This record gives sequence, C-alpha cells and structure tokens, in this order.
Amino acid sequence: MNGSDQPFRYETLFVLHPEQAGRAKEFIERFKRIVEGLNGTVTHVEEWGIRDLAYRIQKQTKGYYSLMQFNAPPKAAAELDRNLKLSEGVIRHIIVRADEDIAGARAGAEKGAPKKSAEGEPAKPQP
Repeated sequence: MNGSDQPFRYETLFVLHPEQAGRAKEFIERFKRIVEGLNGTVTHVEEWGIRDLAYRIQKQTKGYYSLMQFNAPPKAAAELDRNLKLSEGVIRHIIVRADEDIAGARAGAEKGAPKKSAEGEPAKPQP
C-alpha cells in the first residue's frame, strides 16, 4: 500500500434543500456507497434535521443538515466531494480531515486548560 492509499478520518457536513428533506436517507445511502465503494468505511451518521441557515442560499433560509464521519483514502474523499457538488439537492457541503489529535485537544480544552484573558495571558482566578 502506498502513502496515497492510507486511510484518514474525515467528516462531511452537507445541507440539503428543505424540499429534499424527505429524501435525506436516499442521499445518505448514496454517499455511503461512494465511500464504501472506494475502500472506505462510514463510522457515524447524524441527521440534524431542518435548521436555520446563517444566510440565504438559493433563496432558502432553512436546510436539512446531515453529518457523516468516515475512514477512507483521499481518493474516496475526492470522489465524495465531486458527487456532492453534482447533486442537485445539496445546497452546501464541506469535507474536512479530522485528525485524531483534535478529539484529544477538545477534551483537554474542556477539562483543565486554563482560560485566557483578552490579552492572551492566563486569566486570574476570581476570589
């Protein structure tokens, strides 16, 4: 196996046009097949449902959000990106490589990392 076939952990968040909300499972299954067809494995899927958009997209103020986490080689992520771009019902999407360190950094920040003041120095404890 060469370096480009090494699987990485990815997350994709895609937003469907609100009229396509009833077909969300079809979209998810289609995107799962793309990843799995290129030697990837989908590890987690969350359907967040219809939510407000931060700004209008294609004259819409709402969209159906779905999150999919998967392990796959880069070529699978690239193919998924291509398919997301070509899918009529998808109004926005993003794919990011989620490094293992991110989860640990988040946990550390939530538990014991000192909070910083606006100047970037550790905040002094309040009496």
